[in-house]
Formats: sequence, C-alpha cells, structure tokens
Amino acid sequence: MAGPRDVRDWIALLEREQELVRVPAEADPHLEITEITDRVVKSGGPALLFERPKGSEHPLLINQFGTERRMCLAFGAESLDAVGEKVGSVLEMQPPQGLVEKVRGLAKLKSIADSLPKTVRSGPCQEVVLQGDDVDLTRLPIQTCWPGDAAPFITLPAVITKDPSDGTRNVGMYRMQVVDARSTYMHWQIHKDGRMDYLATDGRLDVAVALGLDPVTTYAASAPLPKHVDELMLAGFLRGDPVELVHCITNDLQVPAHAEIVLEGYVEKGDEGIEGPFGDHTGYYSPPESFPIFHLTALTMRRDAIYPSIVVGKPPAEDAWLGKATERIFLPAIRMSVPEIVVYDLPVAGAFLNCVIVSVRNRFTLHVQQVIH
Repeated sequence: MAGPRDVRDWIALLEREQELVRVPAEADPHLEITEITDRVVKSGGPALLFERPKGSEHPLLINQFGTERRMCLAFGAESLDAVGEKVGSVLEMQPPQGLVEKVRGLAKLKSIADSLPKTVRSGPCQEVVLQGDDVDLTRLPIQTCWPGDAAPFITLPAVITKDPSDGTRNVGMYRMQVVDARSTYMHWQIHKDGRMDYLATDGRLDVAVALGLDPVTTYAASAPLPKHVDELMLAGFLRGDPVELVHCITNDLQVPAHAEIVLEGYVEKGDEGIEGPFGDHTGYYSPPESFPIFHLTALTMRRDAIYPSIVVGKPPAEDAWLGKATERIFLPAIRMSVPEIVVYDLPVAGAFLNCVIVSVRNRFTLHVQQVIH
C-alpha cells in the first residue's frame, strides 16, 4: 500500500493515529516555537501544527519525525529494520539461477522501474506563482531557533540541483540562512554533492528548493546516497508510489508536484557571503563561514500552503529519528561491503557523527582495526 502522497495526507494520518496536536494560539517563529517544540520533543510528545505563526498566514508543521512510531508510520512499516530489509533485498540481487528466482528477480526489477519519478504537466505546488518583486520569504514563518543564530534558517528543505557535466539530479538537505526577501545562503559543505555541482559550473547553477513533501521524500533528501542514485527514485521505491514532478517556471529543473512550497532560483560561481553562527545538533553553535548565495527567481506554492520546519540542537532532538532511520535502513548496504559487521548503533548523544558502537565477527588479528578503518 502506498504511503502518504503529500503533507496533507500525512497530517490526516497523524491525526487519525493521535500523533498530532493543532496549536490554535499565536506563537512566534522567533525563539518561541523552538522553546515549545524542544520541550515536546524531549518528552516524546506529538507532532505540532502551529496554525497561527506570528507574522505569517502559513501554518507551521514541526516534530513530524520525533518518535520511532511516527517514523514507522511514515514508511508504512512495522519497524525501521523492515524498511532496511526492503532496501537490502534489492542491493543483494544476484543473477537468478532458476525459473522461480528469475520471476522474483523480475518482480524486484519491476518494483524499481515503477519507482522512477514521473513527469506530469501541472501540480498543486504551482497553484500560486510569485515572481520578481512579489517574491518575499518573509511571507513564510521561517524560524530563528536559538538566541545566537545569525538570522532565520530554513531547516527542512529538499534542495535540487543537476550535475552540469551529465545532468544527474541531486536532492540534498542543507540549511539555508535568510539574507533578505529574495536570497539565502546555501550551506553546501565541501563533501556534499550539491557543493560538487556548484564547483563544476563555470557560471550559474539552477537550484530549486522543495518545502513540505510527503515524509518519505523528505527523509530521502537527507539520506546518504551515492551520487549516481536518485533520491526521488528511492523515495518512490520506499513509499510504493512514484514521485510526480513538474517543470519549474523560471529554471531548468523539476520539483515534486505535491510540494507545499517551492523556491526557484540560482547560485553563481564566486558569489558567496558569511553564513552563521547556527545552533547545531552538536549542542554548540557552528561558527560563521563563507557559503554561496541562493537568489530566488520565483516562489510557488499551494493555496493555504503549510511550511515544514525542524529544530536541531542539543540531543535528543527531532532529527534523532531521521538519523536512526538511516542507521537501520543502510545497515544491509554497509554489511555488503563489510560483511563481518553483526550490528551497529549510532548513539543519539553522538549526533550521528562522533560515536559508533559496532559488533564484529572477529576472525583474525587486527580484524577490528580493519573494520574501524
């Protein structure tokens, strides 16, 4: 059975499962929503839909991924390990030996083919189209999460680019500090695929940012996939329904048709500025650093669009369960290259960067050291 098609399906599912609370009172995206959300997340509380963010007409959805149960609901699975087994069954495909194995293999190949993104002529994400001077990021309830943050930050985007050399699409999740009504910084760290696309261009690189996607597609934007694997194909495979795409209005990219909000624009080689500080998931502020500037050429959205957000900070925070999903889903892939791994755990307190506990089948001297490397 296919998972939620868009944010609205997802909200309806969360409400049916008593996993979401609507907040009708006005709440300020500047610090106040963070303070409320942080207490709810750390107590294992529900997703929150702030219906009246101060200064904006758009509701704000947050803590949608904040528990293991909600992550499992997003994937339509009994456990995150079950999602990993689904991915592993494809990764482990070998040339089939007999008729039954061939049929099973063809079924798996068909499921992959059926997961490829599908282009459609129009979509809800372009019900409202703003261009030129009408583009205004202050319409959105973008949060300033922590007192030392340099400005409001978009924290749950799916940033879409194409490799200038071969046209390969990349979808990544990179924070975006608001500079003014029509520009942001793009936090492309040196090892990120989006950064590679930026460095590969001699001039302008088209960029599109999708905000407010179904939960599986949002997760896929954060997944650590190899550059040649399309995140939107993975999303279609995991949710059992291909992601529908529409062409952008002002650049040469495609975006999920059922997104709530889309930012279209570009970055130019050498056009950078100082981003930060930013209250990060280590519990400390990331220091200011130079990053490219994203210039908006269009802002499109659904009518009554819902803005998605996430607060990162001292663990445990909502992103803990996005990290845990990656831990479980990609265990089969890691075992393919390091088969002596029995199981591993990335503790939430290590922010999925600084600590890993691994169980290993130790078969020879210095085997553990080999696994560490």
